[in-house]
Amino acid sequence: TEYTDEDGEVHPVVATHLEPTHARKAFPCFDEPHLKATFSIMIDHEVKYRAVSNMPKMKDRSVRSQFIRTEFVRTPLMSTYLVAFVLSDFHEKRAYTNRGVEVSAFYRPGRADMVDMGLNTLTKSIEFFETYLGRVFPLPKLGVVPLPDFGIGAMENWGLITIREDLFYCNSDTSTVDSESIILMRAILAHEVAHMWFGDLVSIRSWNDLWLKEGAAQMLMGPAIQNLVSQGHAHSESDMKSSLLVFSQFTALDVDSSINTHPVSMDISDPTEAASAFDAISYSKSSALLTMLRSLIGEDRFRQGVSKYIKCFQYGAASLDDFLRTMDTTGTIYRKLSASKFMNAWLTMPGYPVVDVTKISDRSYRLTQSRFVNRPNYRATRTKWPIMVTLTTARGKVHRFQMSSRTKVVTFNYRPHFVKLNVNGTMFFRTNYDSQMIRQISERLKKNHTHIFTEDDRASIVSDVLAMAKANKCPMSEALELIRYLPNENSPIVWELALPTLHKIGDTLSNTTHELFQRFMKDLISKGLQLDLPDSVGGNSLRRSLQYYGILYGAPAALKWADKQCEAWVDSDMRQGVSSFIVMYMVKNLNRSSLVWDKLVASSYPQNTVYYEGLAASPQPYFITRLLEGSLTSDWVPMQNRPDILSVVAYYHPSRALHFLKENYDTYFAMYGDAQFIFSNLISAVVSQLKTDEDVAEAEEFFRSVDLGTAERAYHVAMDEVQNQRGWRRCCEEDVRKYLSST
Repeated sequence: TEYTDEDGEVHPVVATHLEPTHARKAFPCFDEPHLKATFSIMIDHEVKYRAVSNMPKMKDRSVRSQFIRTEFVRTPLMSTYLVAFVLSDFHEKRAYTNRGVEVSAFYRPGRADMVDMGLNTLTKSIEFFETYLGRVFPLPKLGVVPLPDFGIGAMENWGLITIREDLFYCNSDTSTVDSESIILMRAILAHEVAHMWFGDLVSIRSWNDLWLKEGAAQMLMGPAIQNLVSQGHAHSESDMKSSLLVFSQFTALDVDSSINTHPVSMDISDPTEAASAFDAISYSKSSALLTMLRSLIGEDRFRQGVSKYIKCFQYGAASLDDFLRTMDTTGTIYRKLSASKFMNAWLTMPGYPVVDVTKISDRSYRLTQSRFVNRPNYRATRTKWPIMVTLTTARGKVHRFQMSSRTKVVTFNYRPHFVKLNVNGTMFFRTNYDSQMIRQISERLKKNHTHIFTEDDRASIVSDVLAMAKANKCPMSEALELIRYLPNENSPIVWELALPTLHKIGDTLSNTTHELFQRFMKDLISKGLQLDLPDSVGGNSLRRSLQYYGILYGAPAALKWADKQCEAWVDSDMRQGVSSFIVMYMVKNLNRSSLVWDKLVASSYPQNTVYYEGLAASPQPYFITRLLEGSLTSDWVPMQNRPDILSVVAYYHPSRALHFLKENYDTYFAMYGDAQFIFSNLISAVVSQLKTDEDVAEAEEFFRSVDLGTAERAYHVAMDEVQNQRGWRRCCEEDVRKYLSST
């Protein structure tokens, strides 16, 4: 990779990324995670460059004119994919933990003031995990290198984290940087530091158990961030939660509802399968399942089990069975139910259950579990999960019990007005309430939404009801009626779960019904814009979301605000910051595509992101063509971000994006086909936006004829979602039309 300085001079940077199976391309080795070795690394390089690696530098010595050899301390036993080195002209800034571990940031010249926040996060995360896991940091130092062009985001090389520079650099003056970006940076670094123990010190035995290191790091990120909050080093806990932590579980529930999902722990037999396993199931679902386990056995016992696991398998490798057997030593989950028996089903079976709740008398309810698939009229399988059910009633009392059979009848010694399953949404299942209970819950939310239900409860209710309606397990009219309580809701979590789902539903509707739906959304968002939202990360994020959707649906307050933003931006000679949806408004509503194009080509990454994201909405084919061409050859953005241009064009112009992808498929595949995340995200972004019968048929025919590489599963999940939406429209649109016509 390379970067260009302010004088226009290009500076090369050499960096490794060997996960999952690229070490075999770099040096002779047995390239499997459990086959560990020690490494003595020496690098010959020009004097003007600095070499850094997993371990501290031992010495430099001259080898010939203007060249030196940098030798590093021998590593401990480690997996081949964690070997790393970087060669650059970067500078170094150091910090130290309270135990004296050296923490360094290697940064491009001129950015010294943009690394302090990252260094602080790294040092505090190390200190936290040493206490939480009961094991000191296993290496003498930790370095982080922000790279100009790094497709996967970040990598936990042992002792030398690499990260995409736009995810790392932050000015110490937080007023000059998006607070959500700071939260994201802190979360990524905490995740990577957790890997120093989970994945590096204790490796996975095979890529079948990728989830074990990624899920653990994702889950442990939460306590590390909360520790930063408690020490005053980060935003409030509610902000961190609403921005990142809760959405991990809801993302997993959405992705895992596809018929084409896969088990968390699965058989992987070749390198392509290993690369494609880095997805929301391995990260978000596994994190959610470990969070569920932690909530069931309690924080103290969970920490005890994790600490014992690290101690038993340090410098070695472990499997699913090793981890679960260790957790079993801390005690049972419920009565005689062990952690291994409980978790094994969740980790080895694809998908997750929905629990149907039916009132059968004033005091009794029937619970029935089946696999939930987001497909209208899907005939559920008779699969069973061991479910720990938590349940609350209008009295606020919480009941807890095990559901190991397909059906269970719950009887109370009083007459509950309603029941709400999965208290605080900590268990990994969805709930489908019958029509009477949905009405009762809707009434309670409209009357006093905070009296019985916590914020997490309300988030899970909204998410579950909308998911059931999309799968035609309950009428969409009932879901929309429940959603009408939202103007009283000031939780960013709840709103930001509801708005994208509602917008996706609207996109599915035919023109006549969509006009009615647009009126519904315009009214809902107009009321939402009147909420008194806090000046916080979560509050500001929700305010922006309401403004964005308000522009899309023509809410007067949002349009008036957008006009003022456009005027202010133009009056400042386009020097002040502007959001991508204001740019979108300018090109769609004010015909300013040419102005935005000029600004795009005159600016540099990452500042120009808002311009290509907004310009993608242009109704003028000329600019869409230029954007698409730029997605292959542009120097406006690093190579890692070029597919983002095609992805955002697909959102507004799905047919154009599909045709361009087909015409240039070989080029994209050669550039990104074996990359983690990038290629699968690109294919998913293009396919998931397809609307017409012709485009869907064209895509199916084309992708049957090509090698999808790491995107094989992502394609099938995206196409499944498209087909589900079309099936839903055929069977459910009339219900929506009647409801919206009558309100």
